[in-house]
Amino acid sequence: MKRKQWYQMPLLWIAGLVLLVLMVLPNMAAAQGEEVASALRRYKQYEVSTGYYEEYEARPRHERPRVTVPSRRRRLLGLPYSSTAASVRIRTRLSDSHLGIKFYDNRRCEDCHVEQTRDMHTTRANLTCRQCHGGEPVASIDHYFSPMNPIRKHAYVCAKCHEGANASFASYVIHEPSAGSLTAKTSFPVLYYTYWFMLILLVGTLAFFVPHSFLAGLRELFTKKGKATEDTDDVH
Repeated sequence: MKRKQWYQMPLLWIAGLVLLVLMVLPNMAAAQGEEVASALRRYKQYEVSTGYYEEYEARPRHERPRVTVPSRRRRLLGLPYSSTAASVRIRTRLSDSHLGIKFYDNRRCEDCHVEQTRDMHTTRANLTCRQCHGGEPVASIDHYFSPMNPIRKHAYVCAKCHEGANASFASYVIHEPSAGSLTAKTSFPVLYYTYWFMLILLVGTLAFFVPHSFLAGLRELFTKKGKATEDTDDVH
């Protein structure tokens, strides 16, 4: 009996050691995966919209507006050259996107942007233009310091409603055109052709299978009635 217990002792020690390792290893793994970085970079790989930006997202230090001398062709055509000739003229890059529009103070957004008022955010979520684009002056979407600029739109705009929105989330087309419209054909051709392909596929499938199922049901009904009458005749 003692000899049996002597041989069982190493087994008990091994079992205890295994249990001890199983209890200690999860705690060690948790300690290794614990976030120890500063508060500014904590969970940054999971949530981009922290409000802190890298150097390339801040105001540029060394870039200055470059004014070039007009070309010979411009001078020959007699075009004027002044300090305003080098100003930004592309509407999507202005600090005030509505600069120069007549009677702007008396207009509403939907007076000019009719298609943009039919998107999902406006019709379903009942959002207004100012909730995303901000107050006056409304900066253009490609202006460097605009909240709508793609480098910061996810944090300044999308994260207001969608907590934790990142840059990939902000790439969603907000003012999406109607899938079957001609506007979508020019601005979003993939959506346009996919919509019509799926619609034709759906209509074609229903046009074939609905009559087929109806006729098959009628045939099954009449065959069952015929068998029932034959069975009653055989009984009599």
